[in-house]
Formats: sequence, C-alpha cells, structure tokens
Amino acid sequence: MPGLIGSQGIRPGALNMGRIFRALRYRTEQAQYVTYHRLPVYKTDDYGVPSGTIGTQELLLPNLPAIIRPAVTANYQQERAGSNIIGAARIYTPNMSTIKSVTDGIGGGNFNQNNNTDFNEIEGWDRLITNYRTIFNPPTSGTSNWSSDEGTITSDGESVTNTITGNGYVRYTATSKNALEADRLRFKIKTNFTATLTSFTVINAAGSPQTLTYTPASLTIPSGDWLTVDVPYISGTSSTSIYREGTRYATTVGGTYDYETNVDKLQLNYTGFTAITNTLQIKEVEYYKSVSWHVHSLKDMTDGYIIFDCVRTAGRNDGRRRAYE
Repeated sequence: MPGLIGSQGIRPGALNMGRIFRALRYRTEQAQYVTYHRLPVYKTDDYGVPSGTIGTQELLLPNLPAIIRPAVTANYQQERAGSNIIGAARIYTPNMSTIKSVTDGIGGGNFNQNNNTDFNEIEGWDRLITNYRTIFNPPTSGTSNWSSDEGTITSDGESVTNTITGNGYVRYTATSKNALEADRLRFKIKTNFTATLTSFTVINAAGSPQTLTYTPASLTIPSGDWLTVDVPYISGTSSTSIYREGTRYATTVGGTYDYETNVDKLQLNYTGFTAITNTLQIKEVEYYKSVSWHVHSLKDMTDGYIIFDCVRTAGRNDGRRRAYE
C-alpha cells in the first residue's frame, strides 16, 4: 500500500481496492460501510409527468464498502427549522463487479445482480448514508437490561443470544435514554433455524407508552448468516424497506410516538418453530445520526475502483432541533 495514499488522498492508478479498504478501515474512519439508498422511481404519463404510481421500489442496501474524503463537512449557514447547508466529499467505491458480489454477511448478498435486477449501477442523486455519530447504543456485550418472554438470554461478549423453544420477543429496556438527535436505527440479527421477524418496536418513556412499530412483510431471518437492518428513525415515516439477498420486504412504520420523549425499550418480535430448542442472536444495535451524501457526478471509473463527487445538501443543527420540534 505504500505510495498509493498520499497527503492529497488516493492517487490515480492501479489500486487493490479491497486491500486499501481493509487497511484504511483499521487505521482511520475514512473507510467504512455505508447504506446505499435510491428513492422509488415513479411511472410517468405520455407527457412525462409522474403518475404517482411507483414503477421501481426504493433500494435500501446496507454494508457497501466505501472510502470517504470530505472536502467540507459543515459550514453552518443557518437555514429554517434548525437546518444548515453542509458540504461536499469525494467517495471511492469498488468497481461494479466487486460491489455486486458484496455478500453483506448473507448468502447471495443484497447487491448480487442475479438476485436484484433493479441495481445496475450507482446513479446521479443516489444516496450513500454514513454514520455521523452514534446517539444511543444498547450494548450486546452482556445481558444487562435484555429480557425475553421465552427461553434464556446469554451473551458471548459480542452478541446477545436468546435460546428458545417457541415464539416470542427479545426486549432491551433502557433507562430513559435521549435519542432525539438520531435519525436511523440499525442492528444485525440471525438464527440457527427458520424464523420470521414479524415486527420490531421502539417504545418511549411517556406516561402512557407510545410506540413506533416497524412491520416487515414475511421477512425470514437468515439461518447462520447475519442480516443487517438499517431503517429511518424519524417522524412522518410511513414505509421503508428491508432487503435480503436482493429481495425487498416492504416495511410499514406506524404508531403514536413523541420523538422528544426519551427511548425506553426496543423489542423484536418473531415467530418460528415450537417445541424445538433454537437460538436467535442480535448485535450492533444503534440509534445514530446519519450523513447523507448525494452522488453529484462520476469523477473516474477504472477496473479497480469508481470515484464519485458527492454533496450533502442539508443537515440539522442539533442545538436548535429540540426548540423547533
């Protein structure tokens, strides 16, 4: 790797993108996994006017490897409702053949072209969502505050495991944690059997519990492989997506919820085999504040990597957000 990365960033030429990514990820935070997002594409009438009917569903695919070189991350020109103009970055990704083979920890992978024919390339104004900072991180290094209505809870120091013999839920009970600044919720989940994640719910600490419930349609949790769930945690959201091996599972979001009230619980509900001992594991749970980079132009494309010039069009000033809620 010596000579490939200098004071001006990554130098053009033949790059081993996997090697660069692994080295930078260990040494800095420039190399990271981002969530790729493309808004739904609406059909148009004969005059080119959007009809309101979705022709292609949104793409929301976690764990795309990327190297981010920000030029400006925040200039704080104040806008309305506590927002501010942000900045620009140059983002490096592997070439498309490498991206399409990213497994995301599950067989086939979200980016596999054979499984997801809607994903052919990264296009203009697609979004690359990164974790700006973690707001609240329910720990899975131990069993404290974790409970279940079925089976026993253990931890291997990295993930929480529920050993079960039937259907039920896994719940983390917080001590009234502030998560107002968060706008996304992320976790990884797997089983050693066939189970369905019927819903997961955020419960706040209001006097009468208020809930924000995500309900995916027929989402089977992988057996033996981690599935990453990365969804919006923001008011006004009525639907989102969870992808597994290139297949979209529409996920509705609903409930009465006050975002100014602290988080009290996170509960994952599942169904599966009964009268048979199985395990369900959870790790890397976090409510985080995101940075959304929009692809503005394609700077360079080689056999080894792609370079995108990206902009961040708007952000939040957290010092004023609560006042404007």
